[in-house]
Amino acid sequence: MGLNVGIFDWVEASQTLPPSQIYEHKLELAAAADRAGFHGFVIAEHHGTPLSIDGSPSVLLSAIFQRTRHLRAGALTFCLPWYHPYRFYSEVCMLDHLSSGRLELGVGRGVSPIESRIFGLENIEQSRERYRQTLDAFFAACASNVMKLPGAEAELHVKPYQHPYPPLWFPSSNKESIEFTARHGYHTAFIGKHSDCKPLFERYRELWEKHRNDPGRHNAHVAAPFLAKTQHLVVADTDAEARALGEKAHEAWASHIHHLTRKLGRPDVFKTTPYDEDSAQRLITGSPRTVLEKLQEMLRATGANYLLCIFSFGDLAPEQAMRSLELFSSEVLPKLRA
Repeated sequence: MGLNVGIFDWVEASQTLPPSQIYEHKLELAAAADRAGFHGFVIAEHHGTPLSIDGSPSVLLSAIFQRTRHLRAGALTFCLPWYHPYRFYSEVCMLDHLSSGRLELGVGRGVSPIESRIFGLENIEQSRERYRQTLDAFFAACASNVMKLPGAEAELHVKPYQHPYPPLWFPSSNKESIEFTARHGYHTAFIGKHSDCKPLFERYRELWEKHRNDPGRHNAHVAAPFLAKTQHLVVADTDAEARALGEKAHEAWASHIHHLTRKLGRPDVFKTTPYDEDSAQRLITGSPRTVLEKLQEMLRATGANYLLCIFSFGDLAPEQAMRSLELFSSEVLPKLRA
């Protein structure tokens, strides 16, 4: 596959802007991405942390679909253990129809055990079990007119717009999950060191080729998978301006992603320094020419065929994030695709 480009956004809290302005900023970013021909816009789901004030991805996605015409959008991911199976199925169907089939469906169990406790889940095993139950119930509902639940049976009067359901995403950052993801052909996104990314993607491609015709694959309706790498980006008129903006925003973002573990006195889960080779989320900044060169090197190093740009993060002002997206779209993206 050629290179596809989308946007990932945590929808972080701000110390200076009210939530209403943050949500509006994300909608404006999505509209700009739509005009620029981006493939998709995916958002996170987190709870009880300034890393995300997107406690209901469906609500924000519904608004994104009303502001755009071609852009695909979804959650990366809907954390299934936190959803009732019937409500999850219903919301997915509604979003798929409201968008006329532009929904991308990321599914996972939720990376944070601390957040899972908000929903009464005490351990990872319990989260895994609930995740599988909800996903299995979704698959079964897509092929039935009823959903069977403990003590009840609910009629289903709507099916997804896309058949049999929207394209599935499952983020993978370790060998064990790559095995599952590749066999079923899920689109995937990697958060981690560049040196860890390429061998995982190579393993994915090997397994996908081996199992691409197996019966019962979850994402069999998708012809070719996206292997995405997330990337913090700040593009400005000069290298110095971009670096100053990016480093300050990256520091604020790092404090958000480590907020819950540091609050409880636990060690950071992964390294988040902006430029170190072993950082899980490195930063790229610069003028359009500099960013183009750095992105070309990053894509070679990771083997990704999908670039998930993070333009809006930390305490970066909305107008700065929008300027970064505009410079990327007009001066970097055409050359990157070429």
